[in-house]
Amino acid sequence: MSARSLSWSDQLLGTEPRLRDRTLLSLLGSLVYLVWFLVLVTFAIPQQRISPGLGLVFMVLMVPGLLLFYPLVRSGWTQRFADPGLMSVQILWGCLVAVVAYATAPTGRAALLQTMGLALVFGFMGLTPKAAVRTGAILIGMLLILLACGFVMPLPAFRPESQAIKLLSAAFIMGLITVQSHKFARLRERVHTERRELASAQLALERVTRHDALTGLLSRLYGQERLDQEHQRALLTGRPFGVVLMDLDHFKQINDLHGHQVGDEVLVAFAQAARDVLRDTDLVARWGGEEFLIVLPDTHEASKARQALERLQSRLRTTLVSETVPTLRISFSAGYALWRAPEGVDVLLQRADRALYAAKHAGRDRCVQAD
Repeated sequence: MSARSLSWSDQLLGTEPRLRDRTLLSLLGSLVYLVWFLVLVTFAIPQQRISPGLGLVFMVLMVPGLLLFYPLVRSGWTQRFADPGLMSVQILWGCLVAVVAYATAPTGRAALLQTMGLALVFGFMGLTPKAAVRTGAILIGMLLILLACGFVMPLPAFRPESQAIKLLSAAFIMGLITVQSHKFARLRERVHTERRELASAQLALERVTRHDALTGLLSRLYGQERLDQEHQRALLTGRPFGVVLMDLDHFKQINDLHGHQVGDEVLVAFAQAARDVLRDTDLVARWGGEEFLIVLPDTHEASKARQALERLQSRLRTTLVSETVPTLRISFSAGYALWRAPEGVDVLLQRADRALYAAKHAGRDRCVQAD
């Protein structure tokens, strides 16, 4: 998708949902820096609330927030980090600027404390539990260091006794925010973990329902679904396909004579042979106990279906199907039919089933084309 076709919000924030959330927070942070920058340029410095030199220091400190964080997050380059949104770095940098301003510029100290609190509330939404505690502890440490500096060195309009109440109260509130943010982050991680586990369980369940547990072939339910899909595709495109219904010959006798373990080995060996011989696009499903369905997409001639079945017959004549009974060989009887527009799936399967019955009636180990 070209940049011209993207909306302005997509160009600003990106199109990937998680990237958009991180980029939006970084962009909002840049706007906060821009507001404070404009306050400096249009009010604080012209009104001599702070000296031009100190104003220049604040402008330099604001440069990363204005020009660095948002482009880094928007570019996706930070995806490699544990904190891809640079949330902790942005919070701490913004609070460092606020602490320096609190210490050196008496104007707006209450607003600065409020800004730090807001940074914690919004920023902690995207931090891990450890990062939330670490960020909160560093910020509280900044406030305590600021208070200690006020006792040991002269700061503009800074009365340590009165400021101690404000800063300690702010540190206490930020400590409470940190605790709640840690709990929220743990809950968020638990929800994400449960979602991943649920998705994994759904995939496992899907694999179980889509595939036969013994042979690994498609299950009857999913085989029917894929057959219906192929039928719909043929109706739309007119491209014919074939179906095969087959039974392993004398399978009940194999079970009775050699046991069910050998019977299972026979089924597994047949499934492997079918996968090896048939095309990658062909679909093989276990239709019943020893009965199988094969769907042959893009098959225009009955001779192509017959050739595929003959290859499978040839492979099985030389396939070792059981280590327990090494001399055992298996064969199958099959009925195959090509789809005729506009017949339905049921009619197609009935024709293949009648051909399968004819193959069994004729002596087994053979393939019969449906009429």
